[in-house]
Amino acid sequence: MSLSKYTLDRIEDGYAVFLKFPAEEEQLIISQSAMNKPVQVGDRVQIEEKDGIYHIEILKEETQQKRADLQSLMNRLRNKNN
Repeated sequence: MSLSKYTLDRIEDGYAVFLKFPAEEEQLIISQSAMNKPVQVGDRVQIEEKDGIYHIEILKEETQQKRADLQSLMNRLRNKNN
């Protein structure tokens, strides 16, 4: 598997469901026990599979920017409805 960017969409029944960046249409489902570190919903990550272990690097700046963009969008939507 090549190095690819994903966003963690959700965790269900011990599996992490990632959406491939940027289109976020393709899913990658990984058992949490096969990941080298814990991640949180919304984290933007790079994933590389080596010998059955998924090596995850959290892209902190991209994650923070994505969260800021979402917060800004939520604020605009709230203000629009007032």
